[in-house]
Order: sequence, then C-alpha cells, then structure tokens
Amino acid sequence: MSRGETRGGYTTVSANDVLLSVTGLEGGYDQVQILWGVDLEVSAGEMVAIIGSNGAGKTTFLKTISGVVPSRAGTIVFDGIALEGATAKEIVERGISHVPEGRRLFGPMNIEENLLMGGYARGLKDHELAADLERVYGIFPILKERRKQLAGSMSGGEQQMCAIARGLMARPRLLLIDELSLGLAPRLVEQLCANLVEINREGVAILVVEQDVLTALDLAERGYVFESGRIAMSGTSDELIANQEVKRTYLGI
Repeated sequence: MSRGETRGGYTTVSANDVLLSVTGLEGGYDQVQILWGVDLEVSAGEMVAIIGSNGAGKTTFLKTISGVVPSRAGTIVFDGIALEGATAKEIVERGISHVPEGRRLFGPMNIEENLLMGGYARGLKDHELAADLERVYGIFPILKERRKQLAGSMSGGEQQMCAIARGLMARPRLLLIDELSLGLAPRLVEQLCANLVEINREGVAILVVEQDVLTALDLAERGYVFESGRIAMSGTSDELIANQEVKRTYLGI
C-alpha cells in the first residue's frame, strides 16, 4: 500500500487505497446476534457515513471493529492485517480510535487529563504527548482555554470535542465516531462537522455513525444504510440522498 508525505503528525495517503475491509461480519451479545454478514470498506483518507434507525446495528458494528465486542464470523482487515482475535488495545496500537456514543469521558478528570489518557493508550512518550496536545488544541482551541476544567462540567458540544480530541491523541489512521450530533444544537453540530473536515484533510480516514441523514451525507463522500444488522444499500452521498427509499424512510419526503 502506498504512503504519502507526513504532515502535521499524520500521514497523508491516497484515498484510493483500501484501509479497512470488512467481509461477512457477524456479531452480537451473548445469545443475541445483531450483525448478519456485513460487507463494508473505507479507503485511506476517506470519510464514510453509516446511517440507519435505532437498533439497526450501527453501534454494535463500530464496537466489533474496535474490539469491544468480539466478532462471530467474517473478516476485518485493516491495512492488510486481519484483526480477528486482536484486543481493543492492540487495535488502537494498529491505528484505529473509537469515539463512543455518549462520549464516555472521565468526568472527575480535567480536559487535559482526559486527552492524555488517549495518548497513553498508545504508549507515547512525554514529548510526543506534548506535541500531540498542541496539535489537537489547534483543532479545538476551546479545549486549550478550558484544559483544567473538569470534563463532567462541560457542555455536550465541548464534551464531544474532547472525546474526538482524545481519540486523535492515539494518532489514528481511522477514526470511528458513534452518533456525532446526539443531543447537540445545530450550531454545535456544524462546528463539529467543520472540525472533522479539518481532521480528514490531515489524512485521517473517518467512519461516522449519524442518525441525522442530511448531516451525515453532507459530511461524507459515501454512505451505508444499516437495517436489522445488514447493509440495505450503499453508494455515494449524492446517490443516497436522491434514493426514493432513503427519502421516504429517513427524510419523510
């Protein structure tokens, strides 16, 4: 797989190279199967959206990719390496960061301590952590202004910024984001989308789960529609927005 220049701490690569390839993925919890033969790809440097209703399997899919939930069948290949059997820590080390639904920050810790946790998960040295802090503070200046504020006392939008920044501290090549806009005002969602575009331009591929279909497809280049743990359809964002079933089911048109 070809590699491009390093810029701002991230490696810029051709978006034509397949970074994540998922084939026939099945998974779930205990005796309940949620995912049924999911096929999905994300190219290096690409931004891809997953849309679908509640209970469609979107969150379970991201958790399975990041090793939080074990797969039951199928393959997950990241940068040419199979991830089946890898621990969540090993998956982070290989270059995948997961921003979970609900942010899941450490509320009693301040913003900077939360960010450092993201870097320590990758085993970075102090000077590397300091450099990465400045990089994420450049993307999210308000976090630097409030770096000593307890994470649990921040607004929902600020917490989402902190959660994304914490994910970036692990130096990912692929960032998984679950429910970007959940509970946030439109103005904050617009700002977060601008932040993701900036992150993506630095060469980080992004796979985002989002219930707001217009926001998701405006942000991403391509999308997948999940229904009952399966891929119901996929295509470019323009194709999905123009699709009559998507209009009827998700846009009420």
